[in-house]
Amino acid sequence: MLSSGRRILIALALTAALPALAASNVKTALETVTAEARKWQADAVLTHVSTLQGQGDGRAAQWLYTFYSPATKKSAIVTARDKAVTDVSVDVRNTSTDPLGSEFADSEKVAEAARVAGLKIDKASRGLGYGLVVGNQAVGRPQLFWSVTLMSDDSMVSVLLDGKSAAFIRRNEQKFK
Repeated sequence: MLSSGRRILIALALTAALPALAASNVKTALETVTAEARKWQADAVLTHVSTLQGQGDGRAAQWLYTFYSPATKKSAIVTARDKAVTDVSVDVRNTSTDPLGSEFADSEKVAEAARVAGLKIDKASRGLGYGLVVGNQAVGRPQLFWSVTLMSDDSMVSVLLDGKSAAFIRRNEQKFK
């Protein structure tokens, strides 16, 4: 019989191996997660996509797709790993209510644009944050944005890109030390 410590170590090792085995770009599961969200609410629209498990090639171990139901004014997060839905969390807190639409740059193109914009990542990089959302509503010019963030012990660097074309908008750096 395995001790609880050994069981935990085995579980951690298996969990660490999973991201390498099941990584996909953001559009891989889009059809599947949309169908799942529409089971929750027929009027569900995609309003936000994110991951903190992004790779330098634009793929991620898992993606979180946030959907909003205008009729109920509620949101759900559908989590996917590759093409498979792994979790559906309903009635979650959400400030994203504007639909993303279907015309957005895929995450592989976004990763390349982030590199060109000066984010120091390579295709083997791990632990990147990717986020896709509609912004600028307060100034009356809603626009789709991708954000790619790289964290280290001493800084956080991110690039903001146009959500449709992945064209560079700006770079931000915050030093911690």
